[in-house]
Amino acid sequence: MTSSTANSRSGAGRPVSPFPLNRVRLLDSGFKTAQETSIRYVLELETDRLCAPYLSEAGLDAGAEPYGSWESDGMGGHIGGHYLSACAQLFAATGDPRLLDKVRAVVGVLGRCQDAGGDGYVGGVPGGRKLGNELAAGTVDADLFTLNGRWVPLYNLHKTLAGLLDAYSYAGSAEALEIAAGLANWWLGISARISGEAFEELLHTEFGGMNDAFAILAGVTGRADYLQEAHRFAHRAILEPLAAGQDQLDGLHANTQIPKVVGYARLAAAGHREYESASSSFWDSVALRRSVSLGGNSVREHFHSSADFTPMMLDAQGPESCNTYNMLKLAKLRFEHLGDRAAVDFYERATYNHILSSQHPRRGGFVYFTPMRPRHYRVYSRAQESMWCCVGSGLENHARYGEMIYSHRGNELLVNLYIPSTLDWADRGLQVRLETDFPHSDEATLHVTAHSPVEATISLRRPGWATAFQVDGGAAPAGAGNVSISRTWQGDSAVRIRLTPGFRSERLPDDSPWVSFLYGPVVLASRAGTEGVPGFEAADERMGHVASGPLLPLAGTPVVPNTASIRLRDRATVTAELSVIDADGQPGTVVLEPFHAIHDERYTVYWPSGEPRERWEELLKLDRAAVVQGELVDGVTAGEQQPEADHGFSGEGTRAGGAEGIHWRSATGWFSYLLSDRDARANLLRVRFRPDENRSHQLSLNGLPLGEPVRQVQEGGEVLSDFAISNAHRAASPGGGLVFTVTALPGMQTGDLLSVQLRAPGP
Repeated sequence: MTSSTANSRSGAGRPVSPFPLNRVRLLDSGFKTAQETSIRYVLELETDRLCAPYLSEAGLDAGAEPYGSWESDGMGGHIGGHYLSACAQLFAATGDPRLLDKVRAVVGVLGRCQDAGGDGYVGGVPGGRKLGNELAAGTVDADLFTLNGRWVPLYNLHKTLAGLLDAYSYAGSAEALEIAAGLANWWLGISARISGEAFEELLHTEFGGMNDAFAILAGVTGRADYLQEAHRFAHRAILEPLAAGQDQLDGLHANTQIPKVVGYARLAAAGHREYESASSSFWDSVALRRSVSLGGNSVREHFHSSADFTPMMLDAQGPESCNTYNMLKLAKLRFEHLGDRAAVDFYERATYNHILSSQHPRRGGFVYFTPMRPRHYRVYSRAQESMWCCVGSGLENHARYGEMIYSHRGNELLVNLYIPSTLDWADRGLQVRLETDFPHSDEATLHVTAHSPVEATISLRRPGWATAFQVDGGAAPAGAGNVSISRTWQGDSAVRIRLTPGFRSERLPDDSPWVSFLYGPVVLASRAGTEGVPGFEAADERMGHVASGPLLPLAGTPVVPNTASIRLRDRATVTAELSVIDADGQPGTVVLEPFHAIHDERYTVYWPSGEPRERWEELLKLDRAAVVQGELVDGVTAGEQQPEADHGFSGEGTRAGGAEGIHWRSATGWFSYLLSDRDARANLLRVRFRPDENRSHQLSLNGLPLGEPVRQVQEGGEVLSDFAISNAHRAASPGGGLVFTVTALPGMQTGDLLSVQLRAPGP
């Protein structure tokens, strides 16, 4: 065999092409296990119940009760769209005929629903067709998460449209493409009657990846009107600052923005270069400055300040799985369009850590939030109960492990990820089999079969984390890049690869003294027991997706005085020992293992580092402040989507706002939230407003006015008021629900509410 092996940086900045998902098959590994677990979860869902919202909205007999949770709280059909995508993608990834049957069944139902309406519309959005008529008539009442009183209806419709496009792309359903075109045509008829100013106002409400879907549809059909609509969904308020290189993301709802930028990236790749700088600006901000070591981002679903990651270390609502689902789409597009190897690095990191860890390996449940707070935990969905957004994206996540392992550029095959798999490169007459137990061993073997002589180059990615990299016994020079083998392939050949990972520590992006440890691309963490955890499966209740058990004191977290004090304990299990100083000031060690392997237990990913005494003093101050504030029983941050939706938000003449990472809600009419205190533990209602002497409102609880505050202080940009909760307030709601209402006085506007909380005395 003659071959040439050389380290090469050529190819950076040059587009690459993906392989269809049906050309790649996973071999035995944790990724294949996750994919099989996902199939079981998907097949456990009842298609009739998922389709019920579509049938009901079409005026047809649903034949089954819809699922509860979000599916019955105003988001009917959003899981059905994700389900259609997941079944199509899983079919492409595995060839399992049961999944193709599910695709055909759902597409058939959507076709019946579209035929019944007669105008092209199909969707599960409550009153979706009526919404279209309202918009066309000029009625646009857009808040951050409601459009004409409906919960993110265009976001919901995007899931249906995306599901149909995936059914066509991954499962070959021509009927699905026809239905998708009908739905798109219905929307074009609505859109044509909305003025430019009103349309930009409409885009104030989360709309998912509508620009991306119309760009895909334009690419498939060649229709210019679909492409024009993709441009119309660009949302200038987000696009223009990004295009100017301005990072104005602080405080924005993260997963509202990421799908928009996926659309920008797709349009840029299609030759519309005006989107290029916006896509790159966003990528640099989120991937480089706003993501933690496992690849996730955001706290409480929102981008916090990139200069201050304190919320990431304090809050139980850490990185959201949906965000990473969409960031992987962006990374894939970026690599294919620009050949950016950093996009592969990010994709690998997020896949090995956040995505692989976001599904329970046995039950199959999906994770919404992955807290980075030391010694906290995660909760998992239940197949027949939990219908959150991260369940929908979770159904798809584990279908796509094969999409980035390989790619090609002309006659060059790129091996990007070292995940056990096979590739059928039929166009070149090559079959490839990648065998490896990485990261549990350093070795990988690439088997190449050519039934007739084929000239081709195989380029092996040398990851930046590899401390050593050998191909067929020859060491490659240090540094990231590709090691290329160019030759005429014939018969069976084997390329042996050794990629050696090493330990490294990473601080948070703001360079604060919190450190995470990785072995190669794998984030390591320690187990921290189950103290106080009420359960690891999500309760079937609002905010059930939040791990709401006790927050353990930060000062109980061991401190790492020397980040180099880590050593390999067992290569086969990828476990390590880390030297720490425990909370009693005694030296000791903790065992670290791959984060994706830790389930049903508290864990620690980030560790306080530095001089132990100084760090404990800082952590004790944070713990003491939490005690003084009392125990949070229930609460809502005004203007944040999920807390408002899960607390029965209602109102008239109200609008959410925000600036510099702060959210609020005000009204010329009124708005209310339903707070829960089943055990009647709370003794205070804490209300925070922005100071403004020109606003005037009345506050009430269960319809009864609140008295004078028992405490009121102004601190910086807020006025904090504590009100006593009386027996009369509770008597008005024997079920434990407390309806908090803010009402504008006649001719006035309410103040800007920042938050409302029920608090019990601290321990």
